[in-house]
Amino acid sequence: MAVLLAGVAALAAYTIFPGQGGTHIAFRGEAGIVTGPGLSAMLDSEGQSTSYSELPAPIVTATATSSPTRGRHKTKTAKPVPSYSPTASPTTGSGSGAASSGTPMAGASYAGSLVADESGAELTSWNETSSFCPEESWEVADGKVGTDSAGDATLTTSGTTGSCVAIISPGTYSSAVIEADIDFPALPGSSGTIADWTSFWMTDGSAWPQDGELDAVEAQPVNGENATSWHSGSSSSQFVASTDDFFPTKLPVNGANLTPGWHTVDIVYTAGFFAVYYDGQQYTTYNSGNVTGDPLNIYLTTSVTANTSAVQQVLGGPPVNSDSSPATLAIKYLKVWSFK
Repeated sequence: MAVLLAGVAALAAYTIFPGQGGTHIAFRGEAGIVTGPGLSAMLDSEGQSTSYSELPAPIVTATATSSPTRGRHKTKTAKPVPSYSPTASPTTGSGSGAASSGTPMAGASYAGSLVADESGAELTSWNETSSFCPEESWEVADGKVGTDSAGDATLTTSGTTGSCVAIISPGTYSSAVIEADIDFPALPGSSGTIADWTSFWMTDGSAWPQDGELDAVEAQPVNGENATSWHSGSSSSQFVASTDDFFPTKLPVNGANLTPGWHTVDIVYTAGFFAVYYDGQQYTTYNSGNVTGDPLNIYLTTSVTANTSAVQQVLGGPPVNSDSSPATLAIKYLKVWSFK
């Protein structure tokens, strides 16, 4: 049991990092550390994911400021915030949020002006799968981005081992309130479990983990449960605070966790503070100097965790929420407000 728990703690959700004194061996901006045997089977021949391309330069930045250079950090220059006018949003339909609302469902006291208002169909113009899913490792970029009859954006895996699909915001946000109405797929035969390694999160792929990572939603393959986590520090000394039990710094759980289906997720993010809300109720919050406030892109991603011997050795068994049939994550809208 002790060995199993050590392996689980080493991989809360498959982020790949070095052991002590090691070098950065692969990028995957999620919670966890892999140091167990058989790791090379999950990586390319040189032991690192080399196809991860740097994200496009920001074209929308909400209250972004230049950040000091730290390690691999690339200083970003603040760009003017374009003038946005709220656009017509799709009817809420089966979604839980109020797409036509001028204020977020939660975190409204932190919200300033509306700086981005994207319908599901508009989200499909974001940077897509090939920029996130590294084909040299266990993830395969065969997932599809599309729209359904309701006009919602859809991210659909093929169901095959490693199938991966993603959208990434073209802009970064350093201080903002973000809201999305999302339909999380259910694992067949387990109506209370979100299928696949499905996440709604923020990070900077070109300066990770120094700039930080905020996982507002992460359906973890190690236990099938959703967790919220914060990552920062350096590749050789990562700091993690999470609602799960895999790390010493535990975030408080103040509300009900997510289940499959439609949910409105709100994120409040600024230097020294973040909060995550599900359907208008606060799930967790964190006040700490570890929260960088650096400009981060917004990600929506899902992948079918590989059921290989290397993965099982780390997890202590097969991934518990991988769906071998196609699974679809849908997004009705995403909005961003500046931080007051």
